[in-house]
Amino acid sequence: MTNANDIDVPRAKLQAELQECKAALRARDAFIGAISRELNNPLAPVLLAVERLRAVLPAGDSARLNSAITLVENATAAFERRTRVLLDLTDMAARLPSLTLVSLDLSSLAAAAAERHADMARRAGCALSVSIVPGVIVQAEPEALHRVLNQLLTNAFRFGSGRPVGLELALSDSARAVITVHDQGPGLSEDDAGRIFGLFQHVRSPQAPGLGLGLWIASQLVSAMGGIIGVKSDPGQGAHFHVSLPACQPTHVALSP
Repeated sequence: MTNANDIDVPRAKLQAELQECKAALRARDAFIGAISRELNNPLAPVLLAVERLRAVLPAGDSARLNSAITLVENATAAFERRTRVLLDLTDMAARLPSLTLVSLDLSSLAAAAAERHADMARRAGCALSVSIVPGVIVQAEPEALHRVLNQLLTNAFRFGSGRPVGLELALSDSARAVITVHDQGPGLSEDDAGRIFGLFQHVRSPQAPGLGLGLWIASQLVSAMGGIIGVKSDPGQGAHFHVSLPACQPTHVALSP
């Protein structure tokens, strides 16, 4: 004879699984809704720009035609940026579980990142200062670190446009490698600083268009490498983003000139 308790156990398990499925469906619907809104925002200007281009074509006015073409280019570029971020998100979701950590020279990687972003700094009118402790070795995934540094530097140039931006690498007393990227932009409120690494969370300002995925992706990559990412900021005082990773060689050395 079947015991009632024997029935209740699988029933409870099925109920729990059903609730998990419902939660997953709600998360999927929220994701689809967020993506639809974000893609629709830049798509409407593309269509309007094309309409304007068609309107000025018969007139043969080269100045108006060039202006209309510029609008199409700008609107298309904005749409392309959003789709690229979505592709990055999909790629990250596929690759994150299989990150392969290797010993790498973080000092050289950080210096290369500064050199690679020099043109971006000049276009933004930012003087990029670099202070890197040489010979810092960590266990990490090179491409993941490239993406994290790219995100932090790109954000710094965007928000600190026209003002100095700093990239620093140092060793802490607890034998951790600490990368800091700081700007002198508008800074973050306490609320923004607390949520900025969340999925679809970003500062609502003209300097920060996008889906709110960049810092979330960076945080996931840093966590997968055994690190910690955070920010210290006050409104009007700029922002200091820091990434901390375990160092393989905890010997302090002098700063490079």
